[in-house]
Amino acid sequence: MSSSGMQAHDKVEAALLEVGWRVCAPRERDLKPGAVAVRTSHPERSDVSLYLLYAERDLTGIVAAGPREADPRDLLAEADHLAGPLAEQHPKPAWRGRPMPFRYGTNGYVWRFRNVFDTERLDGTVAADAPTGGSRSRIVFAPARPGTVARWKREALRFPDAPSLRARLRRLRTIPRDPKRQLRPAQRRAIKGLEDSLAVDDPRALIQMATGAGKTYTVVQASHRLLKHADAHRVLFLVDRNNLGDQAFREYHDFVPAGSQLPLHQEFPLKHLSGGRTSLADSDKIVITTIQRLWCKLSGQPLPEQGSDDVKYEAGGTGGLDTPVPQIQYSAELPPESFDFIVVDECHRSIYGRWRPVLEYFDAKVVGLTATPIGPTFAFFDDNLVSQYTNEEAVADKVNVDYDVYRISTLITREGSLIPATTTTVDADGVVEQTNNVLAHVDRMTRAQFWKQQEEDDPYTATELNARVESTSQIRTIIQTFRSKLFTEIFPPLRDPETKEILHERSIVPKTLIFAANDRHADAIVEEVQRSWGGAGEGFCKKITSKASRPEKAIRDFRNTPEARIAVTVDMIATGTDIPALECLVFMRDIRTWSYFEQMKGRGARTIKPGDLRRVTEDALCKDRFVIVDTVDVTGHEMVDARPMVRDGQSDAPSLERLLKECAKGRSLGLRDAMTLAGRLSRLGQRLDAEQLARIEGHTGGRKLTELVTDLVLAADPDRLAQESLHAVAERGASLGPSVDATARPEGMDNPSPAGMDDPVLAKAVSPFEREALREALLDAARQGWVKIDHLSQDGDVIAEGVTDIMRAERTVQDWRAYMAEQRDRFTDLRVAFRERKPLSEVRQHIEEVLALVTPPQRPWTKEKIWKAYVDFGVARGKRRRGAGWPEFLSVLRFELGLDGKEFRPYRDTVEGRFREWLARQETAGVTFTEEQQKWLRLIAGVVANSATVSVEALDQGPCRDAGGWKKFATAFGGGAWMPDVLVDELDRELGA
Repeated sequence: MSSSGMQAHDKVEAALLEVGWRVCAPRERDLKPGAVAVRTSHPERSDVSLYLLYAERDLTGIVAAGPREADPRDLLAEADHLAGPLAEQHPKPAWRGRPMPFRYGTNGYVWRFRNVFDTERLDGTVAADAPTGGSRSRIVFAPARPGTVARWKREALRFPDAPSLRARLRRLRTIPRDPKRQLRPAQRRAIKGLEDSLAVDDPRALIQMATGAGKTYTVVQASHRLLKHADAHRVLFLVDRNNLGDQAFREYHDFVPAGSQLPLHQEFPLKHLSGGRTSLADSDKIVITTIQRLWCKLSGQPLPEQGSDDVKYEAGGTGGLDTPVPQIQYSAELPPESFDFIVVDECHRSIYGRWRPVLEYFDAKVVGLTATPIGPTFAFFDDNLVSQYTNEEAVADKVNVDYDVYRISTLITREGSLIPATTTTVDADGVVEQTNNVLAHVDRMTRAQFWKQQEEDDPYTATELNARVESTSQIRTIIQTFRSKLFTEIFPPLRDPETKEILHERSIVPKTLIFAANDRHADAIVEEVQRSWGGAGEGFCKKITSKASRPEKAIRDFRNTPEARIAVTVDMIATGTDIPALECLVFMRDIRTWSYFEQMKGRGARTIKPGDLRRVTEDALCKDRFVIVDTVDVTGHEMVDARPMVRDGQSDAPSLERLLKECAKGRSLGLRDAMTLAGRLSRLGQRLDAEQLARIEGHTGGRKLTELVTDLVLAADPDRLAQESLHAVAERGASLGPSVDATARPEGMDNPSPAGMDDPVLAKAVSPFEREALREALLDAARQGWVKIDHLSQDGDVIAEGVTDIMRAERTVQDWRAYMAEQRDRFTDLRVAFRERKPLSEVRQHIEEVLALVTPPQRPWTKEKIWKAYVDFGVARGKRRRGAGWPEFLSVLRFELGLDGKEFRPYRDTVEGRFREWLARQETAGVTFTEEQQKWLRLIAGVVANSATVSVEALDQGPCRDAGGWKKFATAFGGGAWMPDVLVDELDRELGA
């Protein structure tokens, strides 16, 4: 056997021993002590070893192990090929006479597993519902423990017709679901979509459901069905914040299945892993924990203390761990087969970087829950979106409430300000005096405050607010404006529409959540709120962040007590947290990421019963909307899902300290690390003052920090490296003669110069950081995070107004027109389809192809939303705003494509005009219609006007059905110039689309 074969052989045996199999040679076989893996030779191949797995003295499995360069899929094929013959040759019959149903192929590094019971019954016959080709193999982190194999045997005996979980999942969707009273239609669709996906053995499934629409409750129902009807071993509900785990625990704990007298947790034990607890009992069926806690357990990191997960991991998911990401390792307490299903809550943010290996470790189906999937989310779940329920649908179904926008804009918010170096004063005697200004500087970490004289005028932009400079007046102006407009414009009195008499007005501050830019900014907002509300106490307004004292209790108080009216947060309540009584969200920080904004917005969308609302807000009548108070134009700009240059929380995002240590060793960084270093230094430079920059640049050899960053960015540019490589190849080709293809792509060009070791430009860009003094100055500056307090600038020029339907509509119409211009060629094809009078099915196909190019759901366009915008904006004047269908949307498209002239033309008018033209052509051709036939023709024209198409089936619906349906229509036109079915097709072609 080769050295690579011996190495793989050793790794395989080590893995078997680690999970609990005793490895021995055939002559050493003794089945009494426990689980045994008997090593034997392959009858034909010397490079492949076989291990026969005995569980409870029964021959139940086989492992085919080959050298490291072998393909585990090919090795698994060897195990499949030999399982039958070896079982027959063995002196002790195989379990139940089956040729070892549990099979592995491995090269020591990758394990591939197949369970033949996934498609076969216990007696060996193929199940009637089995897919073609037999059971599907899958990669697993490690072989199963003997105890797991014993459990699989017991399950097979208990369910001989569906011996494995995957076999039972094919039958799950046929079992009636809980009655409608327990599930909304969207929740039923989600469970059906999930079970349909599990039935075809999809490894991952994504459920998109609007915030507040009951994602967790849906999964609770699905978990019950998986445990009860599919006999799943265990379900894991994975969160990334402690408060979300607490919410999920309550949801599971309080759920009582339909027709049951017992709550779910009494039938299927529920465990919330927190603190130092990570051990599971066999009886535990539903487990809730954080992904961080599992990651620590599987990577050998120390476990966070109870309740500390949020504190340590909330900001960016980095966990404050700046060392290289440890490799996931096998855990005897949490073996890969611990869970059959993993539900990942808020999966748009918690499946990437260092967290992803946690999911890859377990041999489990992964179900993702989110209201806001982004591109990487779809990619992780293989684009397997099993159910989609948008916020627009949730609002239409009265599952969520809609929102209004109220904007508060100030001069400093829009334009920034200037901090002068000196202040000029004139005393009573006319003496002019200039004094140097002294400003407070606050350390972000320790809150320590020191005063420093302003050496020169310091202008700052709006984007630097709350990052480098905090304006006292700007915060005060916003909060005071919010208070003064709260009960007059934001939540105005309810008036009689005719007499304008006030029927109801409010005086209790609605439950309000303010989003701050950072922890220090949150402190300043809390102080200003308490000051503006007449010295309100601590209970009226609280900061709720991961750094605040007892944040979980603060959330409960804010949710349940009437005294707590305003909460200020940064990220902690931004996603997932349920506070149904929230009626107002105030954005004092900008958000550029669409998915995060949608999550934050969703905090206010939840419905609440009027009685429950009045228990915490006494003068509220009901919650039929919530209000976004936008102080930073967060609702006025495009959202993106761009990736930052520094990818915190991912395996390729080392800390500044680690990057500089690499430079100290004289190593040239790779492209990604060089770009990350540039990003970290750029961020650092933005928050340094002149003195700190001077201290750093004193060690750069006379160069500015920005120049060093630029050098790194240019050196790490892959396009530069690719171009240089191509030039080098071209020169080499010229020197070697015409027979060499100088345009051929050089080997390794897919990742040019990955290590950067041979690139002089990259080495030169990194070389300044070999200086110890520069590295120390940079690290000192990085540790000195402070913000300058501008108490001098006076804010004003306040613009406070509600965003009207017209303003929203204008933006939607403008965006839609810009999109049509962007996709001009495709809309030209649609124009041709209209002009050639293609059937609606073909026109719709063109439309759907165009809309499919929109990145969903960042532009949440629907035909209903676009139609409403055209009505509100005054393009489709005098038309109904709600309930739009294809006819209304087609009229918008025809108008924008210039098919109906310069004036907007309702689709009904278009159909009626076509109908008159068609009748005129019939008259010219000598065809006349009886009064009854004309009545039918008008009915059909009405059908087309309402649905843009007509068919024979449509004549048995609506007004046509009331007039006698297809049978009466066929009688009316029988024996005439037109055959009835041909006439329907003719009218569909001439009047529709």
